[in-house]
Amino acid sequence: MFVSIFQSLTALLLAGVFFYAIFAFETLRRRKRLQQVLIGVVLGGLVVTLGLHPYMIQPRNVPLDASAGPLIFAGYLGGPIGACVTAVFAVGLALYNSGPIPALGVFIVLAIIGVGLLVSYLRPSPTWPEIPRNAAVLLLLLFPIPFLVPILTVGAAIPAENAYQLAAITAGHIVAVGLVAILLTWLILNYAYFFASEAIRSAELAKRLNLVLDQSGMGLWDYTLGATESHYDATTLAMLGLDEYEPGMVPTAAWQERVHPEDRHKVQDKIRQGFAGGIPHDRVDYRILYKDGNVGFIRAYWKFEYDDTGRPVRVIGVHTDTTNIRRMEQAHQDTLVRIAQISENLPGVLFQTDVTDPSNPHISYVSPKCVEIWGYTDKEFYNDPDLFERMHDPEDLPIFLELLRKCVKSGEPISHSYKITDRDGAARWLDFRGGIVDTGGKRYLEAIVLDATAEVEMQQQIEAEREISYRVQKSESIGQLTGGVAHDFNNLLAVIVGNLELLTEEDDPAMRQELIDASLKAALRGANLTKSLLAFARKARLSPEDLDLNAVLTDAGTWMNRAVPESVSIETALPQGVWPVTADRSSLESALLNLIVNARDAMKGKGKLTIETENIQIDDTYMDARSEALAPGRYVMLAVSDTGEGIPEDIRSQIFEPFFTTKPPGSGSGLGLSMVLGFMRQSGGTVQVYSEPGLGTTFKLFFPAAKSAKALIEAQAAPTKPAKGLGQRILLAEDEAAVSNTLVQILTRAGYDVTPAGTGDAAFAMFDADPTFDLLLTDIVMPGELQGTHLAKALRLRWPDLPVIFMSGYASEATVHGNGLRPDDIRLMKPVQRADLLAAIAQALSTSAGTDT
Repeated sequence: MFVSIFQSLTALLLAGVFFYAIFAFETLRRRKRLQQVLIGVVLGGLVVTLGLHPYMIQPRNVPLDASAGPLIFAGYLGGPIGACVTAVFAVGLALYNSGPIPALGVFIVLAIIGVGLLVSYLRPSPTWPEIPRNAAVLLLLLFPIPFLVPILTVGAAIPAENAYQLAAITAGHIVAVGLVAILLTWLILNYAYFFASEAIRSAELAKRLNLVLDQSGMGLWDYTLGATESHYDATTLAMLGLDEYEPGMVPTAAWQERVHPEDRHKVQDKIRQGFAGGIPHDRVDYRILYKDGNVGFIRAYWKFEYDDTGRPVRVIGVHTDTTNIRRMEQAHQDTLVRIAQISENLPGVLFQTDVTDPSNPHISYVSPKCVEIWGYTDKEFYNDPDLFERMHDPEDLPIFLELLRKCVKSGEPISHSYKITDRDGAARWLDFRGGIVDTGGKRYLEAIVLDATAEVEMQQQIEAEREISYRVQKSESIGQLTGGVAHDFNNLLAVIVGNLELLTEEDDPAMRQELIDASLKAALRGANLTKSLLAFARKARLSPEDLDLNAVLTDAGTWMNRAVPESVSIETALPQGVWPVTADRSSLESALLNLIVNARDAMKGKGKLTIETENIQIDDTYMDARSEALAPGRYVMLAVSDTGEGIPEDIRSQIFEPFFTTKPPGSGSGLGLSMVLGFMRQSGGTVQVYSEPGLGTTFKLFFPAAKSAKALIEAQAAPTKPAKGLGQRILLAEDEAAVSNTLVQILTRAGYDVTPAGTGDAAFAMFDADPTFDLLLTDIVMPGELQGTHLAKALRLRWPDLPVIFMSGYASEATVHGNGLRPDDIRLMKPVQRADLLAAIAQALSTSAGTDT
């Protein structure tokens, strides 16, 4: 019996080795079904081994062995697959041993396997193939149940009186041995799983360690106290330049020879201190001197091992090659030095702000140059970063902070110019340019701030000089007209005065009317001359409006004749249907005058001047010799041609440059053509020049056709028959008595009831006393507190729907003094013709009546 027990234990232990292999083998771990087949084979073989030499229970020779453990776990661990495999072995053995009732043996074998299968479904293992304690307990509890069948079967088959008692005793022996076998098998299987798991974990850790070492470039080494050799792996040998040795034990002296002589004592002292009972772990940085003379940098980490007495006997560590890191650190330091040197030569300051947390940014670097701009040192800014905001222009600060916020959020670069007040109270202009950089898990705003004060002041000076030059050019242009205008005005005044004198002595009505018509015609010509002068004197640089170039040229005919001598003939070619353009009339007339004066000087006072207009359709982008591009579209071309000496080719590219002139000193500023080109660019067009020496020159101005094509002639057309009034009451505010009397007579004869007032204050008092007037007709500039626009504003506060017509003798009065004008108010330029005045009044009253209804 003892031999049988010893054999059974030996077989169980041997099976544990097989299970360890099944659980630990890497290829099998990912193939559970194959593992279950192998479990079935091992357990089946174990059943056969245990059942070949069983112990026989008398008197019926019933075999007793430890196969119950393998059988029940074949069902639990092997599942249906392993159970079937083991069942084949077990059934064969049962039939071989047969016993008194062979069928009963087969039943017991299959029943035990079935118990294992049942428990695998009732208490499955969450960490298969580990067998949990609750599953083992359930197996032990359910195992005796199948033996009730043989007790009843055998008891009935034995003729003795105590047959059932004998059957129960026999089954009890089998169950007892089976319970012990189940418990032993469970322990062996779990220990096999435990050791296999530990082996897997150790292998995985070793694999990870090797991977880390390979990828990190670290090497292992260890040294035992008193030994003459140290253990190095391949990485360490390569790192130390000991290529002549194989991985393993290497003489310690070979390593010591590689250590840089200046660091050798430092390293040896560190290790010696550790063996003398110092700190249990440490590190040291030292240099390696290679065979080729190059120097490498090594960092060594180590930890000591101690014997039972607490004495250090062994040191284990790793080596890391830090050569590249040291070189990068040195390169970084060199870069910082170069940046510092560059920043000292920059006219600005380098900034770096940590914006990883946008709600709490902080300055990480400010170059020392900041003291030259703000007057504060970098240390002062580090201590008080709010200095930047306190010196920033308060009006611009919200704009700048919003730009910074958008830059941090989107990562888009930022460029912004702003003004500051430095420590001494002086104003400076700065140019901020920066962007976002992500590095080392942090987010930085890096920027350079340049001192642009000199550039801004220079630009302001250039603008001031340009404005002065513009006015000088205006004055020069007007000066060209002065003589001719004075001559024409004297002639006109002579006509008017002469006719008025004749009128006082003339009794014939027909002759009187002829004298009156002649005076009116001369006065209107004078008004046209005045308008021409006012156009040149406007202060607004550009006031674009829809213009008919033909109408502008027709109106300019008077002053054009005065700008050239009689020896120069002027011809015009102004075809019908020219498209309207959008441009500033004053600048257009100034540009035209400059071209005419240049043509006159080029012809030396004798020749032919030709002015023409034409509609031009450009289908493809056109670029001339000066790289002035014209986009496809509709244009109106205005050409000024002369028969002068022409422009030499070598200076043709310079004629549009500011202050360039070929005229003698005192004859011109050299700004005329540059201003013409600037005006055309602002108007969306360009200038082209064509010239042949000895034949003449043509300047072509290309204006984009207006998008809203309203013919100005139709828009400005006056009614052929003046409208008549129906007794509507008009309050007239005009300080010039002569003008007031004339207006009263015109309006009264037209059927209106007119009440004149000499000032705005008087007009307000009259309207306040009698607010039944239908319309206010007022001059803009008058003596007293209330100017025309102020009078209209004051009255409209109480009578909002009051129609108002404004009159002015100066085109810019409305913009200088006006704060009561509405977009739909009518404005008339003095002198006002009777038809224009009556048409304006009829329009204003009609609009007011339409609003009232």
